[in-house]
Amino acid sequence: MGFTTNLFSGFTLTSTTLYLSLLYHQRARIHQAALLHQQALLLNSLSDPEVASELAMIADANYSGGLREGIKPYRVEKAFWTERWKDGWNREVEGAVSYVQGIRWRIVREGIEGRAREWKEGNRRL
Repeated sequence: MGFTTNLFSGFTLTSTTLYLSLLYHQRARIHQAALLHQQALLLNSLSDPEVASELAMIADANYSGGLREGIKPYRVEKAFWTERWKDGWNREVEGAVSYVQGIRWRIVREGIEGRAREWKEGNRRL
């Protein structure tokens, strides 16, 4: 009796795990397909007025039943001081990197070599 119980419980556990993992992947694919369809509609609405009107009807259907009145207007809030400090730091780093990238290193090298040559010749005369 122990063998039969273990066999069926193992079969039940394995089949349940397999079923749930397949169901998860199926639902994930359905969700991805819906997202891709929505993105395709949005992109097509930029160039096709018929799709834009269809998209407007879908949006009205989604906001029907008084939900549109519950939507609050978007409000821009001032960033925290840490975010402003990080933005300033990033601007400084970007400026330093663009300065370094804009330097003509050949000209700098030739200038340093010229100064070193002049210094060397100046020391020989003494």
